Amino acid sequence: MVAGLIATVITVSVTRTPDNETLAAAETPGSTTTPDEPATLSPSPASASPREQAALANAVSTAVNRVVPGTQIGLAVYDRISGSMLASLNDDQQFYTASVVKLLIATEVLREAGWQVPSGAARDELAVMLSGSSDSVASALWAAYGRTEIDRSAARLMRLSDMSLPSIPGQWEMTRLSPRDVVTVYRYLDERMPQPASDFVLNALSGATRIATDGFDQYFGIPAALPGMNWAVKQGWMEINNGTVLNTTGIVGSDGRYIISLLTRQPAGTGFGPGRAAVTAGIAALAPALNS
Repeated sequence: MVAGLIATVITVSVTRTPDNETLAAAETPGSTTTPDEPATLSPSPASASPREQAALANAVSTAVNRVVPGTQIGLAVYDRISGSMLASLNDDQQFYTASVVKLLIATEVLREAGWQVPSGAARDELAVMLSGSSDSVASALWAAYGRTEIDRSAARLMRLSDMSLPSIPGQWEMTRLSPRDVVTVYRYLDERMPQPASDFVLNALSGATRIATDGFDQYFGIPAALPGMNWAVKQGWMEINNGTVLNTTGIVGSDGRYIISLLTRQPAGTGFGPGRAAVTAGIAALAPALNS
């Protein structure tokens, strides 16, 4: 499991919000080359009750909307010890991924290489896409590996159920996933991706710089609200014509116990400062439950 830091983000200005093509789960059966299913962790009797789950999700939503009213949120907090959700809200609804989709791009590059990590410049570029959130590398790899076919491949490989494709194939940041699909992505990376590919990805993410290659401070949400905990995160942000997208996702805890996906679409005109503060407030509302 992961223990360390990762925070990668993206700033993208989008002039229009295209309609998206929904990718039906029935059209994406599991590949015959997919690795074995993850080992099931021993269930814990301390699973949150439905009432506790609802109360925690409400606390997160209230905290976010207290800072930026009118924010749409999707939340999934998965406890890998109990094998159940600690909290969820709109966890099957689609949200724009922004930079979170870079996890799928990296996975496709490694899958096509037979799970062998590239060497030389190719290795360096893949690492900087993950650790420094390089948009230029992401765009180049997106084009080289089939654009939306990357999304389709990930849906088959990881068995994602709530993906939709960008209607403009070059706009990788407009891929949409649900919070529960993001949890599935992290589980795949940490539990199912073959070594040494998994080690490479997780090490690159753990070595992420605080400031992304575009100069943006990436520490909001999980990194800002949980400073005393080990975390490995993939951040995302962008402006679209009718809103502001800010996402914080990752693996949290010294033993990697929790996977958190908090995806938000904030009202148009919301600045990144207030938007980041809202996401951080939402994660802060989770902190007592995570620490307990």
